[in-house]
Amino acid sequence: MSLVRIALRISAVEALKGRTLVDGNVLDSQIGALDVAANGSLHTPQEKPFISVYTDDAKVTDGLELRSLTKSGKVDIFFEAGIATSHVVTDAATDESVIYEGVPATDANFEFHLDLTMRQIADTLADPDNEWSAIFNSLVLGFRQSQRSRASGDTNGVRLAAHQLKLTVDAIADPMRGIALKANSPLVRFFAKCETELVSHSPDMGRKIALMRAQISGDADELQAAMRRYGMIYNEADAMLMTPAFEVTR
Repeated sequence: MSLVRIALRISAVEALKGRTLVDGNVLDSQIGALDVAANGSLHTPQEKPFISVYTDDAKVTDGLELRSLTKSGKVDIFFEAGIATSHVVTDAATDESVIYEGVPATDANFEFHLDLTMRQIADTLADPDNEWSAIFNSLVLGFRQSQRSRASGDTNGVRLAAHQLKLTVDAIADPMRGIALKANSPLVRFFAKCETELVSHSPDMGRKIALMRAQISGDADELQAAMRRYGMIYNEADAMLMTPAFEVTR
């Protein structure tokens, strides 16, 4: 119930890079990119407009099948986009403060930027020609809820505005330890994509993928696989006649 969450975040981040107004400034789990102080004021350490992707609550509501903990259940995925007056630039031709060329840094245009960015997020996640989006969607059985919210503030003369998209999704279950993944399963495609595109320029990503692979490696037989899937003990497996007749009851 954790490997799939990791894959969801990484796939979403990579899918969005270069596909929205924030270009490549798409962050994985940098919740502090948009911070709320004790007095309720907003601030950001980011130097340019950003999107931050992170996962939050997850809940299984349709039964756990004995002691199974492989289900991902309903997972909340957040996409937060933010822009501040500290992110504006000066138009070389007009010497005017702009968000980008031809768009003045006004409150209305901050909202325009955020609404358009959110639309770009939605379009990107639904793009069948974006391989990272396809992997993200293969990890999701369906979207259960979509919720939008906004926040804005002015701290020490720095205006900040942010929009948040919260998606509640039914994510696929985590694979069992010791059971080989099927050749075209979502995680196999995710691992392959990471190793092809990310590992060469990110040693950290290489270590993460190696750790994820190690967590599900092994060679479980049919009995071990069934017992691990449902969190069974040997007495229960004996009672269900799952163990061989000569097996000594533990």
